[in-house]
Amino acid sequence: MAKNPDQVFAEMDKNGNGTLESSEIAAYLSNCGIHPSEKFVQRVTSKCDANNDGKLTRDEAARIGKVIKEIADLSKIFQEADKDHNSKMSFNEMKKVAYTFYTTHADKYGGGNTMEVLNFWAGDKTKEMTVGDFLDIMFEDRF
Repeated sequence: MAKNPDQVFAEMDKNGNGTLESSEIAAYLSNCGIHPSEKFVQRVTSKCDANNDGKLTRDEAARIGKVIKEIADLSKIFQEADKDHNSKMSFNEMKKVAYTFYTTHADKYGGGNTMEVLNFWAGDKTKEMTVGDFLDIMFEDRF
């Protein structure tokens, strides 16, 4: 059963002050098994923060539900590509799923972003991508 937005807001607002700080958003995502980078959480917070006070009111936070759903969907895509389940994606892991990833997700997330994922390893095929790196790339032009 899906939770209503007020219930989710109350769960996220750990200190009960009626606003959400980026640390509360990060903690909520972490409890959901999603681990974006601090930079990513700050970008999401800034994008939703209409009055630029560094915190999200209930109205400002209403926009974040859709973002959390997309983060969860992208995290799942990452986990499916991470065949050795070490929470990092190697070039070889991505190479094995690249065609399917590109043809399946380019329309939703933009062909440029899906190509950026592949370009992450340009010049260094030994690098490993974290889910935070992946989310930063996929949301780069959106926040």
